[in-house]
Amino acid sequence: MKALLLDDTHPLLEEGLSAGGLELVRAFDEPLVALTERHADAEVIIIRSRLKVTKDFLNAFPQLKVIGRLGAGLENIDVEEAARKQIVCLRVPEGNARAVAEHALGMLLSLLNHLPRVQREIKEGKWLRESNKGRELQALKVGVIGYGVMGGTFARLLDAMGVTVLAFDKYKTGYAEGGIKECTLHELYNQSDVISLHLPLTPETRDYANAEFFASFDKPIHFLNTARGPILNTAALVDALDSGKVLSAGLDVLEYEKSSFTSLFEGPLPPALTALLERENVLLSPHIAGWTKESFEKMGAGLAQKVLAVLKTV
Repeated sequence: MKALLLDDTHPLLEEGLSAGGLELVRAFDEPLVALTERHADAEVIIIRSRLKVTKDFLNAFPQLKVIGRLGAGLENIDVEEAARKQIVCLRVPEGNARAVAEHALGMLLSLLNHLPRVQREIKEGKWLRESNKGRELQALKVGVIGYGVMGGTFARLLDAMGVTVLAFDKYKTGYAEGGIKECTLHELYNQSDVISLHLPLTPETRDYANAEFFASFDKPIHFLNTARGPILNTAALVDALDSGKVLSAGLDVLEYEKSSFTSLFEGPLPPALTALLERENVLLSPHIAGWTKESFEKMGAGLAQKVLAVLKTV
């Protein structure tokens, strides 16, 4: 059984698949025409974020049974077409959920304690204590939107610290655990001091955090997005920061980054992004929340296990 590796992977993934009896073919840079001519018999394909798996792509591999993505989302795969062809699509959010949760927590603590501004001031020889008085997490209510693997892991991390966590998921009920409170979106708007997005990128969630979203909160909020960039309307966030509706923002993902997650874009910076870069109450990172040594290992080993388990049933 042949498995095509169409992007860089982790050795644990390759070792696991090989141990399961698969023939591995590394074809990172081959064009689709060459792939289909040489490897149309592939039954497993492994990707990350660089490649778009379209209907035409799926049609080119008539024996395909499994697509494994070494990551948390499936937005670069036509999952509806894959389902029609009875192709199983796998992902491994469990592998980097802890990394994302810790990164979000780090961003939040940095913002609550004004660390970006404090760092600059100390470099300038300023020792300003009163103007940099921070906030403690236990005094705040953190709203988590989206209670999948990512949102649930972040919520449990906060709950273990004694933080009040309010959770909303449009498609789930009865998921609250420990001290986490399952609530309505209206309750989230009314009570939250912090909002953290943990949504997949779909047509429904694109532009989710827009002007109407930010206007809905009864209190000024601290805002986090470690999910997907296009979920946030950046210009709306800038306006909310200007108006005081948002006190600070931590973004690991940007609306403008390429779908491969490898870079931003070519050309001049959009005005909204320029405005964010000029602010000390905004903390940005280059889509690295889920990218740690440990998470890469867990995703590699976990995806190999999932692929082999599916192959036993098809």
